[in-house]
Amino acid sequence: MFFPNGPGLSLMFDQLRTIIARFITRYRRRPRPLLTRAWFSLAAQADSLEEKRRCLKAVLQLDPDNEPASVALLLLDQERPTS
Repeated sequence: MFFPNGPGLSLMFDQLRTIIARFITRYRRRPRPLLTRAWFSLAAQADSLEEKRRCLKAVLQLDPDNEPASVALLLLDQERPTS
């Protein structure tokens, strides 16, 4: 499977985030395992720590008991540079 690099990848992520946000708005009260997996996948592919953090927080908004997302967020917080 081929994945684009550079600006094309960023544009693809922006479009996917927009689609996911619309999905969340429409189906807020329904079970959301597909959306949590989508956000978790975006976190895994994110370029920056802040982008990863935003995606993981979205997972936890959809599923507060999602242990893998909680652990990943804790690990990201440990990686955050101290000033």
